[in-house]
Amino acid sequence: MDEWTFLDYLDERNTNPIQEWLRDRTRVPVKAKAKIDRILLQLAGTRLWVRPLASNLDNHPGIVEIRVRWMNTQYRLLGFRGPTERQFTLLFPALEHGDQFDPQNAPEIAQRRMAIVQNDWSRACEHRYR
Repeated sequence: MDEWTFLDYLDERNTNPIQEWLRDRTRVPVKAKAKIDRILLQLAGTRLWVRPLASNLDNHPGIVEIRVRWMNTQYRLLGFRGPTERQFTLLFPALEHGDQFDPQNAPEIAQRRMAIVQNDWSRACEHRYR
């Protein structure tokens, strides 16, 4: 049995920006997507997440980054533990160059989306692996 269930943030139009990003082959090549899925499945079965796969973001309370490196590209999936126990909601995808997010405001976007999901659980759906 999995320790965690992954959810995806849904925007105000009820579209899934996480899945849109993952399906965009110019932004996330097929092999990178496969590695992202593998990491998410590994984390789903792991009670305690540690570096290098995941870490809490300093100065952004509640936000966790899932870290995936493929072909010298550092993919980051920002999310939070919730809205209920044993759930993790993927909020915003980003890249990291050096110690900077691309886009730079990715943590702030993730925090806004976290507040939305915490106030309205219908703004998240179960993550689909493909």
